[in-house]
Amino acid sequence: MKVRTSSLFLVAAAAALLATGSYAQDRAPQGDEGIAAKYPGDVGMEKDPAVLLLEDFEDQPTVVNWMQEGGWFGGARFGPGTGAQFTEENPVAGKRCLQYVLKTGTKGVSGMFHRIKPQDTVFIRTYRRFEENWEWPKGYGPHDVGVHGYLGEFSSPTGSDLHVLLDFWLTGDTILRIGTPKQTMTKWNDFMKENYGPTPVGGNGFPWNVSVPDKIVPGKWHCSEFMVKLSTPGERDGAVRLWVNGKLVSDFTDVPTRDVDHGDMQLSLILFSHYFHPGSPKDQVHWVDQFVVATHYIGPVTRAEP
Repeated sequence: MKVRTSSLFLVAAAAALLATGSYAQDRAPQGDEGIAAKYPGDVGMEKDPAVLLLEDFEDQPTVVNWMQEGGWFGGARFGPGTGAQFTEENPVAGKRCLQYVLKTGTKGVSGMFHRIKPQDTVFIRTYRRFEENWEWPKGYGPHDVGVHGYLGEFSSPTGSDLHVLLDFWLTGDTILRIGTPKQTMTKWNDFMKENYGPTPVGGNGFPWNVSVPDKIVPGKWHCSEFMVKLSTPGERDGAVRLWVNGKLVSDFTDVPTRDVDHGDMQLSLILFSHYFHPGSPKDQVHWVDQFVVATHYIGPVTRAEP
């Protein structure tokens, strides 16, 4: 079969765009347009070249010493009496999920971390469920999960050179926060108001500029995913996106995430926290499952065809 030169040119151009990911700049993916669509139940997803980390709690999570590679460290403790234990009660996929047990007045287990290969762009997806009679603590939190960039030591999850945190608010809302305490940009509250408009709930959260996210429904699984792309040092071309249950709710592509003094900084540390600052108002439980870190959009867990 013969192909005209003009057709060959178009095919080559399309292939080049796909290879560079340029199409993703025109429209953010949603729903089942991500990696998860290729792996029903997330089975085998860890072998995908775009996946940096998959924690499904089917096996005992690997625990390592502080800042070592290959496992969780910090507050990584699992089992009876630790406040974090495995259960077969209603997982998103597979046979197990992780259950957190909160006692009255307790804030939860300490945050744990996992190193990843340094990246300029990272996507994180997590599933959360709160008991049917869940009562939100009267204050902010939790900093549920986050991604960090840093050039030196830092003393807390909000003390790194860059942190983007997925938070849940006591209204049952899902938001993204950002902080760069060691960079030129430090007043994110003012920046948000001047450039993006009012924040959806308290603090320096990114507005919902695409759609209003589903609220957390106690007793049901809630899927959240966010993306962070580092900016060219000193420029406003970084990106931050948030999806809730596969629906895009926040999309910003002009975020100054890296100043000129942080040109060597990349995203290399994942936070897994679930820490409630005011403490739980009563004894209650909540769960997490199917935690994935990747370099491309992940999307919600898909089911195998019957």
